Amino acid sequence: MYLYPALAGTLLGLSRLPIHLGFLVFFAFIPLFYFFDQQLKKKEIFVSAAVFGSAYTLVCLHWIALVTLPGYLGMFIIFAVYFYIVFQLYYFIKQQNPKFGYPGFILVWISFEFVQNFGEFSFPWFNLGYSLTDYLPFIQPAEIGGLPLLSLLILLVNILLLELKGNFKRNIIILSAIIVLWSAFGVIRIKTINLIKTDFNASIVQVSIPQENKWEKSYRDSTFMLYEEFSHKAAKEKTDLIIWPESSTPVYLLRQMKYRKWILDLSEELDTGIFTGFPHYKYAEGSYPNKFKFYNAATLIGKNRNIYPPYYKNVLVPFGERMPFLKYLPFLWDVHLGQANWEYGEKLEYYNINGYKFSPLICFEIAFPALTTEMANNDIDFIVNLTNDAWFHRSAGTYQHAAMTKFRAIETRKQIYRAANTGYSIIVSPTGEFLKQTQLFEKITINNSLYIYENNSYFTKYFFWFPFVFVIGAVILLVYSVINCLISRREK
Repeated sequence: MYLYPALAGTLLGLSRLPIHLGFLVFFAFIPLFYFFDQQLKKKEIFVSAAVFGSAYTLVCLHWIALVTLPGYLGMFIIFAVYFYIVFQLYYFIKQQNPKFGYPGFILVWISFEFVQNFGEFSFPWFNLGYSLTDYLPFIQPAEIGGLPLLSLLILLVNILLLELKGNFKRNIIILSAIIVLWSAFGVIRIKTINLIKTDFNASIVQVSIPQENKWEKSYRDSTFMLYEEFSHKAAKEKTDLIIWPESSTPVYLLRQMKYRKWILDLSEELDTGIFTGFPHYKYAEGSYPNKFKFYNAATLIGKNRNIYPPYYKNVLVPFGERMPFLKYLPFLWDVHLGQANWEYGEKLEYYNINGYKFSPLICFEIAFPALTTEMANNDIDFIVNLTNDAWFHRSAGTYQHAAMTKFRAIETRKQIYRAANTGYSIIVSPTGEFLKQTQLFEKITINNSLYIYENNSYFTKYFFWFPFVFVIGAVILLVYSVINCLISRREK
């Protein structure tokens, strides 16, 4: 009985792995719809949700265990609850009015994807559109409706394939039209988008410090020597900006005078700005439980020896970088699961270099379209994404994390420079094309000219709130179904 949800979760998981099976997402929901065609009890729906979520987590998210084993085990529980809510709402709507079954599933599912962007448990990794990473033309519509539009198209394909058995001729025509128009739009957009090549050039330094060595004091001097050596190599390319990864300097860079002077001297010597990540702290005030507040930070070190205002990471990885709900449940400060307990940053920062404006994201903040949309609406020219990725070792997590840059670049039509410690450092065109890319654990520098798309995308200008259409639609359909249920009970 539960083979169908297990198969669906497995197919979805496989579509997200770096094995080029993304097309499986177009078939993944067919077994799930078969399962919901039978009469089900609440217990059976819950078990199906747990089976579906567990299959997906085992196949797609196994790498989380490398970062946090308790967090990985918690994913099984969280997804069981999440998908129970999704499946129960869909089944309820379907039972009250079968003709609203498919629309109900689409509305509820995309609403579920959207709400993952909010709250202290925010982890928007479960989005259908990411399965299409390998198919550049198919992700171009993200500039109009972002990931929700891609999810809508994917679900429509699943439904039409399933319904071929009912009305083959009509559904095959509709399905063919969707695929042809979808792919044609992508191909035409890639070939015709007007990008301007600028005289600005940025370089990324990747020196691949293993996670087990990163914070060891005995490796500190060799780490700084590597960054200095490879920055000199980057400077030979006549670059305007050198970018180092997240926490690349394993010291409190702005607080320790020795290292602060070192990076100022290096930037002046290279005659190039350096943008780097580092840990930072401030003195706490009031009744805060610790003497200091710690931040995952980044800033621009100017070649004129200027240190610009730091950016503090706004969105922290739940359980990895901060225990959720510390503000409301102070006793959680005494719970130690290996998390850092950084503080949240409160705003984005913007930097100008040689007349070009950019804004940074740290690590998995690249998963949040709200941040890149805000940047685009503040007229940036490019985005910098700093990450470590050593946590993921050589797992699928590095691939999934890096792939998100394609989608943010297309949604905003802004070039992205992604600097990773051991993962994939990438320079991503506004079309989503990888212009330059490193290999895992490679020691190298890469650089590329900046390409600019002079207009903001439709997504950033008009349709960022497109997901609310699905949320509102789901609420309306749910209310309608509740009313129908109450009327039916009265009549009985």
